[in-house]
Amino acid sequence: MSCYALMLCAVWVYPGFTECAEGSIWCSIIYWSTQSAGRPGTLIIIILTSVGFALTGNTALDKLKVMLRTFVVLSIFLAGFAWLNDNVLKPAFHISRPSHLYIIKQAHSTLRLDSIYTLVVTKRRTIFNEIISSDTIHFKSVDRRILNHWVEEAGYSFPSGHSFNAFLLGTFIAWCIFELKGRKIGVLPFLPLLWASIVGLSRVAIGAHTPLDVTAGAGLGLVLSHALLAIPAVRKLIVPVARDMHPVNVP
Repeated sequence: MSCYALMLCAVWVYPGFTECAEGSIWCSIIYWSTQSAGRPGTLIIIILTSVGFALTGNTALDKLKVMLRTFVVLSIFLAGFAWLNDNVLKPAFHISRPSHLYIIKQAHSTLRLDSIYTLVVTKRRTIFNEIISSDTIHFKSVDRRILNHWVEEAGYSFPSGHSFNAFLLGTFIAWCIFELKGRKIGVLPFLPLLWASIVGLSRVAIGAHTPLDVTAGAGLGLVLSHALLAIPAVRKLIVPVARDMHPVNVP
């Protein structure tokens, strides 16, 4: 909760997207931070988490079971919400992304975002890309990776899926580390939540979301993760505690 509170303070105080030069260090930091909670980044973290938790097994079979269980359970939770968020929540609120508003405003385009959003995703991406490519003045100073990210994320804004992914996954990993350390509070359990907070800040810094989007997404991830961990059957699937392992045979 403390990391969530700090993240809230940061995203609401941060001024939002500011143009950054091509290849600047700041652009690289916010870009790769935000990418770490996207689909490829989340998949990599799930795989690494599954492999790491597999080390708690006593036998090769235990290790394999833990790895597969962790991978499948986390993948189902995150993929399920991604579908719900993209197909139900975001269309229900139909709030425009700050990046798309920025594109239309800077290019002085006469196109309306509410009309663009009615098109299929591929068509939206084509339109945003054409607007940026045809304007050689207003987007010249923006890092190309950021522009590509704006084009790729052609859907609605609220709530932030990246922030949800980061806080749901970060809470699960933090809780597992806490359990594996014998419920001892240390630095390690806070690192996943620190990563989640950085992701939330990066979503505002990169121009993809407003503070409200990030607050809602992160809050949903935090609440849902705690709700799931409060269910013993679900918690047993997620947390690879030592007592779930088969005892090692000692000759």
